[in-house]
Amino acid sequence: MAPTLIVPLVSTGNVPQLTVDLLLHSLSSEFSFVRSLDSTHLHPFVGPLDYVLDQPEPVLFKETPEKTYSTALELFYNASKDIYVVQQRTPVIRGYLNNYLKDVIIPLIEAHDIEVVVLLDSFGSLDQDIAEATRLSLRTTSNFISNGTCEVGSVTDIIRNFQQSLNLNERSASSLPCSLFTFTAGSIQQEITTKQQVFNFAYHILNASLPALKRIRYCSAYVHEGDNSEDAHLLCDHLTDVIESLGKIVNHTPPVSWKGVYGSRPIPSSYDEGVFV
Repeated sequence: MAPTLIVPLVSTGNVPQLTVDLLLHSLSSEFSFVRSLDSTHLHPFVGPLDYVLDQPEPVLFKETPEKTYSTALELFYNASKDIYVVQQRTPVIRGYLNNYLKDVIIPLIEAHDIEVVVLLDSFGSLDQDIAEATRLSLRTTSNFISNGTCEVGSVTDIIRNFQQSLNLNERSASSLPCSLFTFTAGSIQQEITTKQQVFNFAYHILNASLPALKRIRYCSAYVHEGDNSEDAHLLCDHLTDVIESLGKIVNHTPPVSWKGVYGSRPIPSSYDEGVFV
């Protein structure tokens, strides 16, 4: 098994964060809290420990009884599958994304000899740069999840990839296309742009020359604003195709923080007198 790190990007509908919630609490007997990460570059957050209603206590924190509240950035670990998971509850303060990557994410990858980094993302119709590039695909596919892989080779390969990527996009002089990731044929995304967070993540991770790192995987979902709990279920199911060691999650278990905030009904599929039903 390759040591793997899952990092959710703060994006449309917070679907990556909800997906991490499902992953952690559905496999709460396998995951455990490791430590709070430095959240200096994030908007402040403090809250109660999350848990599942039918559990007598927050199982994720059973090995750290001294922990009594949640913070903006936390690290969890599944020893049986060698998977580390970051849960990020608030956005990075504007202008501090590069600092966050250099001070938190890069050292985390290095400290745990991570071989595979999985970046979770989501976008919607209002994310113009991505939506414009995927408009045709959205009309011709029923698959709303994209998978991209960046194989980390030699320093020469990395430099060549960036040189090939930084060419003006004919569709927009203000947006540069980036071909660092090779997307699967069924993905509605076939490139990323330099305006996306994932570009910053890839740029800093690759230029850190991390000796253990073998690949960066990017998994994004096209979603609508609103109740995005179903989107999170779909993306969580899809993780098993991205991370070989994960295996199928049979029972999805949302945490108590979802109660009263996110519904459990399926995505509306019909339209009656101006209202989705």
